[in-house]
Amino acid sequence: MKIKQEIIQLNREKKEENKAFRYLYSFAILFVVLSHCDGGGFEMLSNWMHFGAFHLAVFVFGSGYFRKAAEAEHPILYAIKKICKLLIPLWVINAVYGLILFVLQRSGFLFGEPVTLKSFLFYPVSSKNLFVLDMGAWFVFPFFMVQILYIMGESLLHLLKKEKVTDIVWQILLLTIGIFGVSLACRGLMGENMMVFIRIAYFMPFYILGIWYRKYFEAYANRIPATVIFAVCLVIALLLNGYFGRVVYAIPSSCDYPFGVFATYLSAVIGIAFWLTVSRQLEKFDSPIRLLSLLGNHTWDIMFHQFAGILLLKCIFAFLNRLFNIFADFDYTAFYGDIWYLYLPKGLPEMKALYVVAAISFSILVGKALAVLKNQMVKLCKPRKGE
Repeated sequence: MKIKQEIIQLNREKKEENKAFRYLYSFAILFVVLSHCDGGGFEMLSNWMHFGAFHLAVFVFGSGYFRKAAEAEHPILYAIKKICKLLIPLWVINAVYGLILFVLQRSGFLFGEPVTLKSFLFYPVSSKNLFVLDMGAWFVFPFFMVQILYIMGESLLHLLKKEKVTDIVWQILLLTIGIFGVSLACRGLMGENMMVFIRIAYFMPFYILGIWYRKYFEAYANRIPATVIFAVCLVIALLLNGYFGRVVYAIPSSCDYPFGVFATYLSAVIGIAFWLTVSRQLEKFDSPIRLLSLLGNHTWDIMFHQFAGILLLKCIFAFLNRLFNIFADFDYTAFYGDIWYLYLPKGLPEMKALYVVAAISFSILVGKALAVLKNQMVKLCKPRKGE
């Protein structure tokens, strides 16, 4: 009966979209792209709350927030669903970009590691850069593992029939493991072979915080005026940045947490709290904000394809310069050798915004094209009436 109620509730919530979290996801993925475009010409308070401190944590926090107790009753089905949704697309898209990189490297491009069978098989798990063009997708495997570890441990502990006790014990244990893993990285005790573990550990507390926020804090947080939350977040950010002499950041891909465990997680919490509050205020608008909804519905497409969109724009600049000689200061050495090179016409920092637009637009187009292809394949495989 309990499981049935959970399923009914889950179906109801699928129909009634949580616009606040959809907007929060849109901000998070925008901040990911801005981070990869040298700020994109926009600050958006990143000089107070660094994007890298929380942008990826948002997705893990949201996953914990939307977790359903009924999922623990069917852990194997849950794992299969996650494998199909996350890991299979990760390996397939990584393989495609591996082939593209193989062609590019034989056309004069120097960035990216050699394309080998080992890199095809193991980069989605072990490499922070994958095949360079899809390096943003390094996040997928740790994200997958956090959810799987939680649901498997929860399911096993439920055999004791003491869910009220075992759930909180398991959550505290994972929270502790996460903090311990980050503390190892902060102390320089992390070897290259431990990087995968540290990435997973870093995200574990955010999954637990998402669960706790919905269960214990959301009702109280919604009663607090937005101005109070904004003020508290900015004051904490000011104190943190003042103490360290610069804005606090984190680089989860390389397990770089230079400000210590406490500052790392506190800066992430205030970043999530601030932009979740912004999203809650935007949710109150009578009609949906289409641009934010569009971004929020294509977060995974953007995560996978943003660097390909950025490279495509640089190729257009290079082609136009060859053809019309209109971008004389275009650096071909950097273009062929450095994936992070951004050509800025006339050296204007505002031109970084073009790369943001290119990354997002290309990713959404690819996502929509793949969705159409998938629908067509489903139609072809679906048996017709009378057959």
